[in-house]
Amino acid sequence: MQMTKKRAFVIAPCAVAAILLIVYAVCGLFPFGSGTISWCDMNQQVIPLLMDFRDILTGGADFFLNMQNAGGMSFWGVFLFFLSSPFSFLVLFVKKAQIYFLVNLLLILKMAACSVSACFFFRRCFPRLAVLQNCVLSVMYAFCGYTMFYYQNIVWLDVMCLFPLLLVGLDRLAREQRPAAYILVLSAVLTVNFYLSYMVAVFLVLASGVYLLLCVPKEERGSRTALLGVATILAALITAVVWLPSLRQYLVSGRTESLIASLRAGSFLTRLDTTVPVVVSTGGAAAALVLTLFSGNRIRTRLRWALAVLLLTLVPVFVEPINKMWQTGSYQSFPVRYGYIPVFFGLILLAADISRSNEENLRPAGGAFPAAVAFVALGAVLLSAGMLLREDYSELTVYTRTLWGDGTSFRFLLLFALTAALAYLILLLLYRYGRLGKAVFSVFLCALAAAEGLFYATVYVGSAANDAGYYTDVMDLADRIPDDGLYRVKTEKKYFDVNLMGGLGYRSLSHYTSLTSKDYMFAMKKLGYSSYWMEVNSNGGTEFTDAVLANRYVITRADRSGGGQNAGSTVYANRSYAIRKNGPAMPFGLVMPSNDPSSLRDLPDTTRFGIQNHLFRALFGTDKSLMTEYSPSALNNVALRQTGGRNYLTLSDSFSEGTVLYQIPVKGMQTLYFDCFDQLSNSLYEHINSSFSIAVNGVTLETDYPTQPDNGLVNLGTFRDETVTVRIGVLRDVDAKSFGVAGLNVETLQSAERGAEKTQLRQEGNRIVGTANAPDGESCLFLPLNWAEGYSARVNGKKAEVFRVFDSFLAVKLQKGANTIEISYVPDGFPAGATLSLLGILLAVLFVRRLGRRRCGWLRRLETPALAVFAFLCAAVFFFVYLFPAAAYLIR
Repeated sequence: MQMTKKRAFVIAPCAVAAILLIVYAVCGLFPFGSGTISWCDMNQQVIPLLMDFRDILTGGADFFLNMQNAGGMSFWGVFLFFLSSPFSFLVLFVKKAQIYFLVNLLLILKMAACSVSACFFFRRCFPRLAVLQNCVLSVMYAFCGYTMFYYQNIVWLDVMCLFPLLLVGLDRLAREQRPAAYILVLSAVLTVNFYLSYMVAVFLVLASGVYLLLCVPKEERGSRTALLGVATILAALITAVVWLPSLRQYLVSGRTESLIASLRAGSFLTRLDTTVPVVVSTGGAAAALVLTLFSGNRIRTRLRWALAVLLLTLVPVFVEPINKMWQTGSYQSFPVRYGYIPVFFGLILLAADISRSNEENLRPAGGAFPAAVAFVALGAVLLSAGMLLREDYSELTVYTRTLWGDGTSFRFLLLFALTAALAYLILLLLYRYGRLGKAVFSVFLCALAAAEGLFYATVYVGSAANDAGYYTDVMDLADRIPDDGLYRVKTEKKYFDVNLMGGLGYRSLSHYTSLTSKDYMFAMKKLGYSSYWMEVNSNGGTEFTDAVLANRYVITRADRSGGGQNAGSTVYANRSYAIRKNGPAMPFGLVMPSNDPSSLRDLPDTTRFGIQNHLFRALFGTDKSLMTEYSPSALNNVALRQTGGRNYLTLSDSFSEGTVLYQIPVKGMQTLYFDCFDQLSNSLYEHINSSFSIAVNGVTLETDYPTQPDNGLVNLGTFRDETVTVRIGVLRDVDAKSFGVAGLNVETLQSAERGAEKTQLRQEGNRIVGTANAPDGESCLFLPLNWAEGYSARVNGKKAEVFRVFDSFLAVKLQKGANTIEISYVPDGFPAGATLSLLGILLAVLFVRRLGRRRCGWLRRLETPALAVFAFLCAAVFFFVYLFPAAAYLIR
């Protein structure tokens, strides 16, 4: 115990690394095996986006106009939502395929960093803690339920890491009137994760309000409030370049929905089997809460504040409408994204209890019996951990398979949590009443924390281990296309996580994050591509939409010969996948006849086959139809009624499958498509899902259509001068907007493409540049880029207006003859945000320097209005986060 206190900053992270490495070794995780901790969001978002980021850092992609995602989108908001951590730059030192192993090391580094920041807090705020006590509290924070449940969204751990430092900055501001640390750390929080910053803001308002009420004399509240307000505004200004463009991007995403409808949905209580384990997995904090509640007059003023904040942040863990409001009004999963806050305040109570015992029990009685009691308590924890891991491992680990707990896992986890909390409680009471010496107590405390860490890491990290070799053949597809033009690559089916297409380095229509544009997602649905929730995939569509959206290549299974006209067009193949040409190919960008592009802003409200015809006529200036819809030849056990623009299929015998039979006399060459589609939404599950089986000429193509990964148009094959039999099996009653089979006339499409004016465009950073020829002055250039505010254009050196067309694409007017094109993109809000950030940095430097010299007389004049504004803000936040959502649910 004679170690210097600075050694805690080495011991704590080393202990975190040691515990995790033990779990890695036992579970075959890298560096002890080929396993990766990557699962769920880490597979679907974090790792593919890290691959994108690596391409950006090495010059292979652009930060602003990122063509690898969503048909061209700003990567700025995506970076700030998922990747804006200093640790993300480590991708520069590994190959893309090795990122699946890098995340194992990133988790160790980030959890170690969490322990260091917690160590700094406890050392500063509880100087009477011994070194081992400080270390064990810091390790508890690193291994808390928040980390174990949510490490897959690994950037969230950066906010968790900064949180203790934010509290230190807040303490320096409140007690010493020194705001620099608070401004810097709050700015860092806003930068590393824009989304979680909302929860930090809610915490700051509520916690600061309680602090002013409980801990600051009435005559000093105005000065503290004014200083807090100015410091917070300065941090907001400094980070305007972060939050302003990110907020603008989020507001046009598909995540926005009716707040009232969200609050009224579901139940009043949360999914306790998933929320409660997040906050009770730190048994020491739970034991400290019990001791504090029964401490009576032992609770000091600042401890009352910590207790009040802890209770405030525990309420949403149990009450679902309040829980939603803590997370911007809704969430899909991960229901306690603010969970590190109550956990850390529980650890503050624990630190306070240990620190007071250190102060009061200078000469403990000690003895063998108290040590034996402590040993039994520790043994109970070890025994319960061993038995649960051995006998009930599958039940314990249900979360890493489903993202939710269940009744069985909850009972087992609660059993272990209560055992651990009771052991901590016994240990704390023995120490409080002088029955254990400081050294013995600290050793037992370390042993308990290590047991907890090993148990929960095995349950939530070890059970998620999977073989990274699964992605070997996918990663092998990178850099296999010998084409330096401007094109996209699609997938025939959803073979792997959609963001991996961009991660491979290929431009793509695919994307899945919370920043997927709602208009883009719905436009892609209308055009027949697969989409659900916030995910847009590139499978689906037609040969026509693939051509005009520049899907020049397609990834298929290696055992497929290639569909339609593309048989034998293999560019590259490995044992699992093949890259094939996806003809007929067209250049990126199309000259189309239109004197008024603004009239083309919206796609019509009709069927998806009708939209194909509308788009074809608009782009090629023709009255011809590209798609021919066919009527059924026979119906068996199903009635088909079309009325009011809707299709109703009703089974005569609901226990038997119905059949809609098509006998299609194909003349010339046609590609046939089947469709069933109802409404534009981002629902996880559509009511028409799993309604059909599909067979063509006796060969089954689909047995369960539509599904989440496959709800676009179904390519039935390309045929020439033959009669095709299409059998649609109806599995249940269906009510849909679009239903039926249609044929795309290949000769009509080829003829239109041959007659189209060709363009020559390329990407240079955040610009699309090149040339296009217009036959007259009433033409414009259609660009298959995802529309967003922030585009500008120059045609022949002159500024040109950028038009939004066909729901979510771009067009610019052309001049007759040759045109030099330059389309630039800067995210909406970025220029204004950058200006505000520069201003904020300047003001912050001036403010901190003047405050240090005590020349801020103007700050005193702000005290009274600041106090009034802040009181209103506290009341408003409490009302809208706690009272309003509960009332909205109860009066539904």
